[in-house]
Amino acid sequence: MKQILILVVLMPLAISHPGSLNQKEWHSFKLQHGKSYRDKTEELIRKEIFQENKVRINMHNHRFAMGLENFKLAINQFTDMYNKEINQMMNAFNIVKNQDMRGTTFISPEYSTLPESVDWRSKGAVTPVRHQGFKCGSCWALVTAAALEGHHFRKTGKLIPLSPQHLLDCSDSYGNQGCKGGWMAEAVAYVKDNGGIATEYSYPYKGVQGECKSQNATIGATSSGFVKIPHGDEKKLAEAVAFFGPVYVSIDGSHDSFHSYSSDVYREPKCSPRNNSHAALVVGYGTDSNGTDYWLVKNFWGTSWGIDGYVKMLRNANNHCGIASFARYPLV
Repeated sequence: MKQILILVVLMPLAISHPGSLNQKEWHSFKLQHGKSYRDKTEELIRKEIFQENKVRINMHNHRFAMGLENFKLAINQFTDMYNKEINQMMNAFNIVKNQDMRGTTFISPEYSTLPESVDWRSKGAVTPVRHQGFKCGSCWALVTAAALEGHHFRKTGKLIPLSPQHLLDCSDSYGNQGCKGGWMAEAVAYVKDNGGIATEYSYPYKGVQGECKSQNATIGATSSGFVKIPHGDEKKLAEAVAFFGPVYVSIDGSHDSFHSYSSDVYREPKCSPRNNSHAALVVGYGTDSNGTDYWLVKNFWGTSWGIDGYVKMLRNANNHCGIASFARYPLV
């Protein structure tokens, strides 16, 4: 009986060891990610959060090494933050009521064989990964601009960086809420009615909502609407990506595992196909060396997150994380 009690007492010590933190490591983290805090009290709190998250990350990666997890995590820009505040800052996609009634219905191309893999980056249709910043829930604007970039490239052969700031500043009359969230459908509607979206060069991204200055901007692309993929249909989503170009989607990006994602195919048991809180861009798909099907998804949290800013999300698994729940691509 005494031996059992000794084991129970010592177990927490063994678990906490992977998260031990020294001052040099903390200093390196702050320097790498440009972290600064209001005072010593806040820094102490952030340091404690960092250490808690480090324990979680190390334990997850230990399970990965044992074959008990499918993907790896890493310390990144979010490691000194609570999950709830990350969601409040970074996830701001809002679902429009009755939006399935809008847009052109997707029709599968006839006599076409679906490729085993697709990557629109290799075809020159994808601009570099951006960082939306920590003060603006602008994923909806960034993904709209990115989708239009890809489809404008398919139409013209020219890859022109487009302005999410234009959408942040100018589309609020369509129901979008700037840095507090928005909808890709309403952003595309604004682009259509406005006669286009500005180039990034003429209307650069600032990551805060400001006064609309579209009259001084150069139009980089236009849109006549969007095509909607049938709800939850991953086969149709694959057809759209393969034959028409990048597709903007909404996903459940609310979990600690997503915020700390580093590599391999993301598979989160807690993911919901109905909690679509974050917007991203599907630029391809494939199958990894273990035979696991994945979607290649461009995120907008900078290149220090994930696989140089991308995530491989589980594919053909009952609409995992809701990736096919609200999938659309713009018409240009």
